[in-house]
Amino acid sequence: MKKATRIIAPILGVSLVFGAIGVSAHETVTVKSGDTYWGIAQKYDDVTTEDLMEANEYNAYAIPTGAEITVPTENVVTHVIQPGNTLAEIAAAYDGVTVNDLVRLNPEIDPYHLEIGSEIVIVNYDSVLGEDYLYHTIQPGNTFYNIANAYDGVSVNDLLEANPNEDPYELTIGSQIVIPLN
Repeated sequence: MKKATRIIAPILGVSLVFGAIGVSAHETVTVKSGDTYWGIAQKYDDVTTEDLMEANEYNAYAIPTGAEITVPTENVVTHVIQPGNTLAEIAAAYDGVTVNDLVRLNPEIDPYHLEIGSEIVIVNYDSVLGEDYLYHTIQPGNTFYNIANAYDGVSVNDLLEANPNEDPYELTIGSQIVIPLN
């Protein structure tokens, strides 16, 4: 899914009136008893023990339980808070995202006092890898070709098979298509 996040921001990032979408270069994980950099790295595609050691100040042999460590990943889509944004408004702007999803993905934020200019996580692709599919909302300029290229392992034929009632030459902005995850 790494390729998806490099391309999905431009595809979905047609500027929203009230916010911006982007791709975060990291996410934060709370260390549990017995966690190691190696064990944490195993939970992510394309993250190594060395990546974690470079991104964090903790000794690799003594990571304190409860510490917040940075995981350098590009599998997270974020939204930059704009004046007047609410979680309900932000969730409504992203199909398939609920206020509860935003609260779960952003435990450090106060949902009643969003800080202008801060980033919140909208989608964590690492959390959907176990699913068989996800939905993609058609944005201006989308084609089956560029959508397929945005998701690792997904071809135009996969999209055609998963969306037999969609005309790939007449995509409707705002409609959703199925993205089969291989």
